[in-house]
Amino acid sequence: MSEFAKNLRALRKSRGISQVQLAQVLHYGYTAISNYESGRNEPSLDDLIRLADFFDISTDALLGREYLLQDMEIYWKFSLLSAKEKEKLLRLIELFL
Repeated sequence: MSEFAKNLRALRKSRGISQVQLAQVLHYGYTAISNYESGRNEPSLDDLIRLADFFDISTDALLGREYLLQDMEIYWKFSLLSAKEKEKLLRLIELFL
């Protein structure tokens, strides 16, 4: 299985959405996401960009070139924090460094 397929599955599951739901949101056929996650098909460049935009990550991250999967999850969770919470967390990280 490709890094893309693994990352897509992990991102989708971390958001708690089904393959069919993701396909519907992106106006794909109902089997498109299943085929991407199983490695049977790969997205076009335009579809890769749409998927990355949906998950609010870079295409490199989606392809496994920028972050490890765990890093993507941390980034996504960090993005959910308020500006004040982000500031506090960054100060805490500085203490560990």
